Amino acid sequence: MTKVALIVLMACMLIASSHAKATLTCDQVTIWLTPCIPYGMLGGSVSPMCCQGVHSINAAYKNGDDRRLACQCIQDKAAQIPLLDYTRVNQIGELCGSECPFKVYPSTDCSKVK
Repeated sequence: MTKVALIVLMACMLIASSHAKATLTCDQVTIWLTPCIPYGMLGGSVSPMCCQGVHSINAAYKNGDDRRLACQCIQDKAAQIPLLDYTRVNQIGELCGSECPFKVYPSTDCSKVK
């Protein structure tokens, strides 16, 4: 009986450890992308600090949970910024030479980001 309990316990530990968890935090995402706000509101040119943040966040993605967390964080923070132009926001990755794994709009369902 103890062997069966031990096997069940080990199986549960393996299953729990196989599920990915987000390694990013919303605070990190916010810090990295705050320099992008002026471009998102006013246009002009994207600052080097903004592009550095975009590259940092893309390098930090370890799994889908990270991308979903970043999407939700960006979406939540963007909703608090008046006059934000989502077309410009979604151009930033390309302007910085970095692909973004999702587009951010008020209607984006971040739970579907892979």
